[in-house]
Amino acid sequence: MITELSCGNASAKIDSKGAELKSLIIGGREIMWNSDPAFWGKSSPVLFPAIGNVKANKTVIDGKTIDLPKHGFARDNEFSRQRSTPSSVVYSYSYFPKDGQYPYKCMLSISYSLYVDKLVINYYVFNSGNKTMAFCIGAHPAIACKNLDNCTIKFEKRENASTPVMNLKTRLFESENRIERLKNSSVLQLAYDMFDNDVVYFDDIKSRSVTFKEGSRTLATISFTGFDSLGLWTPAGKRAGFLCIEPWCGSDDYDNDSGVFAEKKGIQLVGPHKRGEYSMTISAK
Repeated sequence: MITELSCGNASAKIDSKGAELKSLIIGGREIMWNSDPAFWGKSSPVLFPAIGNVKANKTVIDGKTIDLPKHGFARDNEFSRQRSTPSSVVYSYSYFPKDGQYPYKCMLSISYSLYVDKLVINYYVFNSGNKTMAFCIGAHPAIACKNLDNCTIKFEKRENASTPVMNLKTRLFESENRIERLKNSSVLQLAYDMFDNDVVYFDDIKSRSVTFKEGSRTLATISFTGFDSLGLWTPAGKRAGFLCIEPWCGSDDYDNDSGVFAEKKGIQLVGPHKRGEYSMTISAK
């Protein structure tokens, strides 16, 4: 089921499956990728309770080895609409553990609030159980463009940043193999071949806002709070017309990770009957 929001000349569409943002129009321009399955059939899935891959799709929680699929399971499930106004909506998904699977009872709520110049998305992870809950959470919005080779990302702050290389055989980040991306600079020149090894992952940055530009034209600014790292992705070898700009807490496993879920880099820990809060804003300027 699609919920349509409007505020002045701005509009948005959110699908109840995965509570996924499918369209965002600001100033008469569509900001989001159109989900063409020839390239990538999604537009903005939520990543929960995993981001990327764990080793061999298995991880250890509370001493037990469990299956945990890439990017978790929230994106593939139906969310229920809790409340809405013409310019806002809240979706929730309640998870109940099954044997051999992610063991924490929890609820993920996502709220969308549309303004004339931006969309604010809040993510709330509520631990419904009686033990501390470990999880990753990430956003995955795909911003439309024409030619990524003509695009840049401008970071909020000057950065000295390198990114780990993804091993395409193991699907793990190589902890000792990194590429320098920024040296006391805030502007990253993009190119399609940057993504030949999958995601470009900034695991240590100060910026909490980035602006995506094509030539001199601003396509979108993504700002985030609560999230502590950032992935950039477009499918390798396809020259697709989008870039995913992904605020994350957690990531794919590194080759030197222990395999214990609670020890992953960027892992979030929330106590019983507590919640974690995260936010992302997409604007057209």
